[in-house]
Amino acid sequence: MPKDFLVVDYEFTQYTRRIGRPRGFFSEIIEIGAVKIDGETGQVVGKLQDFVIPHFYPKQAKEALDFCMITDKDMEKAVPFKTMIEEMKKVYEKGKTWFVAWGGEDYHVLSEGCKRHKIENPIDFDDYLDLAEAYKLMKGDNYTTGLKKATEEQDVDAGGLWHTAFDDAANTGKLLLKLMENGWSVEQYHEQREEAARQKEELARAKHDAWIARMEASRKNRA
Repeated sequence: MPKDFLVVDYEFTQYTRRIGRPRGFFSEIIEIGAVKIDGETGQVVGKLQDFVIPHFYPKQAKEALDFCMITDKDMEKAVPFKTMIEEMKKVYEKGKTWFVAWGGEDYHVLSEGCKRHKIENPIDFDDYLDLAEAYKLMKGDNYTTGLKKATEEQDVDAGGLWHTAFDDAANTGKLLLKLMENGWSVEQYHEQREEAARQKEELARAKHDAWIARMEASRKNRA
């Protein structure tokens, strides 16, 4: 039986000023949006949306809250980080659910948050699927396409507001389904990832061998 997909998007705090960064600052999740997609039928079988309290650096959250259009009234309904984790556990099963995100930041922010809160990350890294990387490899690009641009390229009927967690997760889920309809698969992603890693290793080895050859030639010229 194919694994299900938990497509997740987090909005999180950032510190963009050049000075005044608090000691130990890290990005905290302030909103989670997620859709769970049945791996066999492609149907959405679960949804999750919560605002999340920034526990460690609440004073640094305003810029991100404004950017994500999260109001004070929204934050009155916000849940603690640990509550968000418990809600995630209800829609994710290790080894049976892909944790899908657009890019690498979402998994990193989750992992760091769990570390700072001294709780176990419920998401197994082996279940993590970076759809942005998969899209890049599928196209053979040397750059990462933004989510909005990718949905436009694939004629996905995107909806809602960009940079809001649930809408971004829902649109990522729609893009995932569209790619699979067009023949893309998780297996293809892993094969392309392994091939890209092999080519990168070969290039690094070739550069190293060329450097050794130059050093040897230089040594002989000096002799």
